[in-house]
Amino acid sequence: METMTAVLILLVTVAASGGISPFVRRVPLPLIQVALGAALGGLSGVPIVLNPDLFLLVFIPPLLFLDAWRFPVLELRRLGFIILTLAVGLVLFTVVGAGHIIHWLLPAVPLSTAFALAAVLSPTDAVAVAGMAGGARMPPA
Repeated sequence: METMTAVLILLVTVAASGGISPFVRRVPLPLIQVALGAALGGLSGVPIVLNPDLFLLVFIPPLLFLDAWRFPVLELRRLGFIILTLAVGLVLFTVVGAGHIIHWLLPAVPLSTAFALAAVLSPTDAVAVAGMAGGARMPPA
């Protein structure tokens, strides 16, 4: 029952953030959603503990689908090589750079482990990138 309450709190948060975001244009939508979720979770008194499998099943696919649905196909065909090059290049740059910095800061950590930790930090999530660029806002209906 707690899981269902947590999911309902998150759905109310998303709905409320959609109504609030046009009035607070300078604040990115994900930050509004996090603040509202924390406030609603604190007010409800229900500890919000989500199983990662449930989160990956319920929330991530609709977000990725929505981003993919809105992406212009002609732009993707025209800029596909550049997008792929930048995406792969950014991940490789982050893994190699952050891996060496982690290994330099913590010499006890082997370089291979530092690369694995840096790979976790690398920006590969399309929804996160769109949210940071302001592209995650819903268009007015």
